[in-house]
Amino acid sequence: MTSCGCFEVICGYVPECNGIMAVNREFEGDTPAGMNFSTLAGEVGGGRQIPGFMGCGKIFLTSRKFLFADGGSPRLVWMPKELKELLADDLTQRFDDLGLPGLLDKIADETIATDPQEIRSFMEKVGHPALEMEDMADYAQQTEEEEAPPTQEKLPQEPTVESSKSQEPVREDAEMTPEQIAQLKKEVVATVAAEVREELKQTLTREIVGDIIGVLSRSFLGGSAELVTVPDETTDKPVPSATIIETGPTAAERVAEVSTFEITKERCEEPVWTVTLGAGPEEGGTRGTVLKVGGATAMPFHLWEGEMPHRPLVALEVFDVVSKKHPPALREIFGDLLEDAPEMARTCVEKYGADLISVRLEGTHPEKGNRTPEEAVELVKNILDAVDVPLIVTGHSHFEAVNEVLKAVAQACHGENLLLNWVEQDNYRTIAGTAIAYGHTVVAQNPIDVNIGKQMNILLTGMSVPVEQIVMDPMTGAMGYGLEYTYSVMERIRLSGLAGDAMLAGPMIVSPGQETAKVKEVKAPESDFPSWGDVGKRAVLWELSCATTLLFAGADILIMYHPDAAMATKDTILRLMDGRG
Repeated sequence: MTSCGCFEVICGYVPECNGIMAVNREFEGDTPAGMNFSTLAGEVGGGRQIPGFMGCGKIFLTSRKFLFADGGSPRLVWMPKELKELLADDLTQRFDDLGLPGLLDKIADETIATDPQEIRSFMEKVGHPALEMEDMADYAQQTEEEEAPPTQEKLPQEPTVESSKSQEPVREDAEMTPEQIAQLKKEVVATVAAEVREELKQTLTREIVGDIIGVLSRSFLGGSAELVTVPDETTDKPVPSATIIETGPTAAERVAEVSTFEITKERCEEPVWTVTLGAGPEEGGTRGTVLKVGGATAMPFHLWEGEMPHRPLVALEVFDVVSKKHPPALREIFGDLLEDAPEMARTCVEKYGADLISVRLEGTHPEKGNRTPEEAVELVKNILDAVDVPLIVTGHSHFEAVNEVLKAVAQACHGENLLLNWVEQDNYRTIAGTAIAYGHTVVAQNPIDVNIGKQMNILLTGMSVPVEQIVMDPMTGAMGYGLEYTYSVMERIRLSGLAGDAMLAGPMIVSPGQETAKVKEVKAPESDFPSWGDVGKRAVLWELSCATTLLFAGADILIMYHPDAAMATKDTILRLMDGRG
């Protein structure tokens, strides 16, 4: 697979150990591959395919999909101690699920060994399961055999004219053979062709140079040019030269006379479709505020070029279960409110001015609390009672569980026009059908991929979900962790939509809060990294910078975590809208 360079971890094949090493960006020491992270990143990144290496995120090491085709997590044989400790709880859970309790202690780190042979000795001592697995080299050999083209038997080569000539010289008075005549024709044609090409080259070059000089002269010198040939003093060969004939004002003089000009405007072929969020009593809901996103006919904030009838919206997120990895800066701000989602939602709206509330139901994941659909319904209804703004209901990646949860929530909140977050290519039918049946809107997620984003919209509309009930989620990364790639994909989606691709002309939702909360720069205390400054200010600025960047890429809804960053983002939007929308 290819790696763009913004990965957190590099995985590499260690043939002596029949397994995989994993090294994180923060680790500065050497690895079993004989290189540190920076050196490996220079070799692996840049969008290239490097056999035996791949880049990924830290959390992906704990996924069921990690190295699935090669044997999965039991292939891990070495990683830095810091990374082991960071992922210890999740890796232990994954190994227990695989029936391999205690495997974490069998993975070597830099305190045990970095030499592959020493790592293998340690693995033999502790009984690492990778030693009993199929040799990873066999996978590569099988692939090569499958891809290798069928061999062809070599045919005996016929003697060439040259070889015949060298073996049997032709006498001057002998008649030429047909082969020799053909060879002579080839040589003559080649010689004549070369001479013609050279003559054409000189003629065309002269004409092209003459035209270029003429255009530049008329544009910048206010005159015309005549190309003539003059002898070169050193070689006496004719060379082209230009004579300028003054005929009018220069370019500088013409520019000085310009006082006004018309701004070039890009033409909009397909406006962004408009999506309504929430429903008031007249529509069968209970919301005191009903909002809309989309409708733009130009790139974000290009108000001289088109319209943005509805400004981007800022949401703050509340939780059914708060992760142990939640940033300390956010815990300090919200305190006990983190455990009281309805009251936290009320604070986010009344104190921090949130346009929307996102309810993250991570606790319904079987491995993160296994809360029931009934508990999720009760929580969502309590939040609906606490605030009068539209709600986003955010699920998780366990398809079976999230389908049951969102189906129960959608049914219990019939008519409220919730934004059900999210459906994806491998799991969309149940949630999309639920949205149609109970009058809700859905988020169509794609893995930072323009084509899959378009395909999701085609699949949903094929199920009779109106585009007015679809919001696109291109996914994103935090600043320093793939943000620039996300920006380019979002920009392509919006430009393609405005240019006439109706299946890409949708409003977009992003989650800078969640993505920023994962990164080390928002969590690490100042005592560990004095040059980074105060962690509280750092958390605000990191999320704000990420959100502002995504605004200019085309984000219509931003789900944020830090209230100061959310308020600053909303203020930025209002100033950029110049009182409109």
